[in-house]
Amino acid sequence: MIGSTKSNIPGLLKEHSIIIGILLLALILRCYDLFSIPYTHDELSGLLRTRFDSFGELIAKGVKVDGHPAFVQVFLYYWTGLFGTSEWVVKLPFILSGVGGVYFGYKIGKRWSNITVGLIVAAIIATSQYPLMYSQIARPYTSGFFFTLLFAYHWGEIVFFKNYARKHLIWFPIAAALCAYNHHFSMLTAGLIGIIGIVYTFRDFLWKYLLLCLAAVVLYSPHFTILSAQLKMGGLAGWLGKPEPSFLPHYVYYIFQFSVLLVAVYTGIIVWTRISGRVVRRNSKAILFAGILFFSVYAVGYFYSIYVAPVLQTSVLIFAYPFLLIFLFGWAKEQSKQLNLALVLIIAVLNIYALIFQRQYYRVFYKTPFNQLVLDVVHVDKESAYALIFSDEPKTRFYSERGDFRIPQKVKFITVPEFTEKDLEAFLEKHSDNDHFYLAATSSLPSTYRAIILQKYPHIIWQKNYFSASTLFLSKGKASEKPIADIVKNKHLFNGYNPGKWYDGSYHFEKDEEWGPGYAKELNKLVKRPSDLVDVVVKLKLSDLRQEPLLVLNIQSKDSVLVFRGTPASRHTINLKDSTVTLVQSIKFIDLNYKQFENPTLNTFIWNRDKKPLKILSFQVIYRKDNPLTYALYEPITE
Repeated sequence: MIGSTKSNIPGLLKEHSIIIGILLLALILRCYDLFSIPYTHDELSGLLRTRFDSFGELIAKGVKVDGHPAFVQVFLYYWTGLFGTSEWVVKLPFILSGVGGVYFGYKIGKRWSNITVGLIVAAIIATSQYPLMYSQIARPYTSGFFFTLLFAYHWGEIVFFKNYARKHLIWFPIAAALCAYNHHFSMLTAGLIGIIGIVYTFRDFLWKYLLLCLAAVVLYSPHFTILSAQLKMGGLAGWLGKPEPSFLPHYVYYIFQFSVLLVAVYTGIIVWTRISGRVVRRNSKAILFAGILFFSVYAVGYFYSIYVAPVLQTSVLIFAYPFLLIFLFGWAKEQSKQLNLALVLIIAVLNIYALIFQRQYYRVFYKTPFNQLVLDVVHVDKESAYALIFSDEPKTRFYSERGDFRIPQKVKFITVPEFTEKDLEAFLEKHSDNDHFYLAATSSLPSTYRAIILQKYPHIIWQKNYFSASTLFLSKGKASEKPIADIVKNKHLFNGYNPGKWYDGSYHFEKDEEWGPGYAKELNKLVKRPSDLVDVVVKLKLSDLRQEPLLVLNIQSKDSVLVFRGTPASRHTINLKDSTVTLVQSIKFIDLNYKQFENPTLNTFIWNRDKKPLKILSFQVIYRKDNPLTYALYEPITE
């Protein structure tokens, strides 16, 4: 018997060579440069919440305060306790679960439709950025991806194929409970599978099916108190906005790597395999169920986000993502082994090309801001430059505490709004003797802070861009970027400008005068790259230190104001010697989504609300090239 098994191994490898190749490719792509894969923000947050002395303290202070169920946090607590916090060690189980998800995507596609569908689904999951990236992140996404597919496979055997083998009956409640322990959206996905399954289940098994569902609930019941505490936290309104109607088409474009070529090829595969090939009896209701499941999960997330609290992100749809693929490709007819191999090769080659060259995945993802921001300042520390780092300090100090690097003494960590514009101006004044300055910041730093620093250190020696962060090494001297409008040099560019009011080197507001010159430009004529920004810097001389003139910057479409930003004089430091104050305002085009509006226009002007005498000493509009990688993992790269 043993000899018979050994003799069959070459035959088994040959028979399953394509899926074995896909799994190996999935593993290679996920383990590329394994020891250089960095931690993300969420991973560092999770690791910092494992530093407790007992399991009870972990649950109270590491789980209940977070928005995620306990499974991954508990797993990390024991895993890091045994094996340490090296990135590759922490990530390895999640990488393997991602490869396991590829395998179960194949199993479900093959079982519910045919082997061609299984191979197509597996090839897409194995080589696309979306599932690949989350496989390299030690958070609940790839684990939930695996648990959901594990549950769906055993559930499908029971519901669609009347396969009541013991292993399916055992794994049904276990896998469903694991989904619930893992993430609220994997729980939602598993819950919808279970509820919809009541309709599909054969009548003679319905009571037993309901008992299996009850068993899953019982297995999850120890988590009820944690769930109750977390539901009181609400959604993610503090930083996540409500989804727009364009969310779903954008999501589909994202999962296909923002590649028009890939979308065209996938469309061709769907059409061609639908009309050509060998007809094999497929379970059409299973394929239809896959579509119903995905769109149900999306609809629940979307409407909950609109009417209750924002929760919908691309990450939380990953648990239902394979079912969208099964729905799209599940109607294909079965192809020959040679054609199956050709389809897999086409998908793999195009996906990997998009992954590496178009999405620049390994370049972008493998540079995390939390250690890179300090590594860059270490490089310039010899220049004795003062450094401001806008970042989550505990996450950065995680690396220094681990001994990865030493944080220079001249580094100051700042947070907003605790560190105000006035604090920044005072800091720059205190260290004005320094000829160089280093700024490192995540993309959530208000761009006005950068604009204030660039007034003191206008020469950009270098700027390094990363996903969601940039570092700049600056010096005094000639400005690297010239204003596109300067009231001293280009008065004709300012609307509402009255030549008679410009004298003694300044523009004069008389008493009771509320409005003066401003600058306006249509965005379709102004914006060169979506990742760029505009700074507006105005220096005023007040007639009364209690004056509150406002520097206004808005984006307007016809009569509708899309964005309004105003900076009052009190937000900045007033020079008591000469009653002057410099106001700064800034706007990033990448955050505007302005192309959906008709002829949007940038407007900026001084609103002299007090109607007291006021002088404009300078008024500059500066167009700056900014970080094209800000949203590079989730949006098209804008270089």
